[in-house]
Amino acid sequence: MKTKLLRFSVFMWSLLALITGCSDDEKIPDQIILSGDVSEIIFTPDDATSRDVSFSTTTLWSVSLDENDWVEITPKSGPAGAAVITVKLLQTESSVDREVKATISAGTAIASLRIIQKATPVEAQSIRIVAPQKRLTIEQIMSLSVEAEPAGAILPEKVIWNSSDPAVLSVDDKGVVTAHVIGTAVVTAQSGNLKAECELEVTDVFTTDGEGRKYTFADLSKLESSGVQAVEGGYTVTANFIIAEEDTLSIEDGEKIRICHDIQIKILGKVDFTPENSAEILPYDNNSVPAPLYFTGEVGGGEIRNVTFTACPIRFFGSIPLTIEKCTFKGITDSYAAINLGGSGLMTVSECDFLENGYPAIMGGANMTTPLLFKNNYIYKNSNNARNRPQINVTVAGDDKVEIIGNTVIGPGEITTNGGIAVNNMLSIAGSNKVLIEGNKVSDCRYGITTNGVMDIRIINNILENNKWDSNPMNGGSGVSIYNTGGGQKIYMSGNTITGHLWGITNIGNVSGGTGPSLNLGNLTQGNDYNPGGNIFRNNGNNGVLYDLYNNSPMTVYAQGNTWNVAVQNEQNIEQVIFHQVDNSQLGKVIFMPAAE
Repeated sequence: MKTKLLRFSVFMWSLLALITGCSDDEKIPDQIILSGDVSEIIFTPDDATSRDVSFSTTTLWSVSLDENDWVEITPKSGPAGAAVITVKLLQTESSVDREVKATISAGTAIASLRIIQKATPVEAQSIRIVAPQKRLTIEQIMSLSVEAEPAGAILPEKVIWNSSDPAVLSVDDKGVVTAHVIGTAVVTAQSGNLKAECELEVTDVFTTDGEGRKYTFADLSKLESSGVQAVEGGYTVTANFIIAEEDTLSIEDGEKIRICHDIQIKILGKVDFTPENSAEILPYDNNSVPAPLYFTGEVGGGEIRNVTFTACPIRFFGSIPLTIEKCTFKGITDSYAAINLGGSGLMTVSECDFLENGYPAIMGGANMTTPLLFKNNYIYKNSNNARNRPQINVTVAGDDKVEIIGNTVIGPGEITTNGGIAVNNMLSIAGSNKVLIEGNKVSDCRYGITTNGVMDIRIINNILENNKWDSNPMNGGSGVSIYNTGGGQKIYMSGNTITGHLWGITNIGNVSGGTGPSLNLGNLTQGNDYNPGGNIFRNNGNNGVLYDLYNNSPMTVYAQGNTWNVAVQNEQNIEQVIFHQVDNSQLGKVIFMPAAE
């Protein structure tokens, strides 16, 4: 193969060195003079012939080449003076562009040479349509493109575009589609005998494609009509959007997501809000009230951790478990609890702070059965705008469980309708309805704990203090208020400390109907009903009368093994702080002896 000689001059030293003479006593510096600008040699499929590179040096020279198997240079070295090296391809075809570097060294002088081989084009075997998204909103415009297989292949002809339903979605000759009305259309791209199709859907709300992708807010900001805009320090959400089933929405560390007024993020898929340190979701400005983040669907769930929700509540109506931990909820004042329950999936909330929200920290619909684990959370002065709404206000879970464990609940310590913990079954939801309320501390609320309806509940080792903030003792002020007029509520209470209330425990049933709760405060008889008691009562009463236990039901109550608010734990003294059959013959009897030793 005949070589080609490239002639031109590139000097590897400064102009000053060229024009400055040298005396006989001065040493000539090491130099490489290339003939021509050969810093780059490019081989193409149309021209793969070997290339000669001419140069001269003032001393011995050598050439080195990056390791490769497709190009060689000869010779590898030579004496001072004029020289020619030949660059030869060992592989005249390549499926990809590739490059190596050659280095000529002469003493201290160095010259570099880039050797590039362009890929050999191949005929396309197939084509596919590349769409930035598969779902568009009405009036959205989007550019499609075509990729050939194998990669880098040449299309046989110009691409012809068509839409199966131009009324829904039209496409021009450059592959630009325009969405018109809700529906679906198939876009076809054809080049010669190669053809590809892509089904696109037009929706009224931006919806992700549902192809198993994880979307960050950065990803969404690059998709037209998502309503997500990148701003300094985070993103602004200006339009509703939906994360489809199979897709995931994530949030990155340090991001702030500002949501505009009435805008809703709806997640049918999964959520992965787990920044390493923190992130925040908040309104766009002081005049904006975002809709709650809405988690629903049959395949969703996920995790939320280290996120602050400012004036932005959560609605959970999904059937797959969702875990929220180490989050903060604050400033939520508009009609919603911080967390609103309505799904059949397990909701786990742990180590979260709920601070001065206008409605409950967590609330479930009366007709919704949502299993719940609510553990080790800090709840401070919530429900300050809501009428008769406790800070924890949930419904039984049917054949699943509700567990409220290790939380601190603090009320405002003034006359409000702000209760502590409430669990209800007002609509007689069927099932085992097991509830555990254990190890909580509730203080300064209208009442401590209240139950209503059919359930099987254990209230264990709680500290209830000064939940007396109701102006009318007939309406509130109980450490524990038990309400069940139709029967079917079973309550086991052990190890609780109940102090500083208008009533210690009120047990309310249907006196005339002969039904009411089955309350076990302590039963020292061995067997299925055994309960060591261990409840402690101090300073519970109103209008100058002490009330540790008021049995306003026709049911017999066992209350053995407890410490009552009397100096000497004997029958005569304890009788003074319990209201029951002895005081009103229509009421059930309280069996309280023996008391705690």
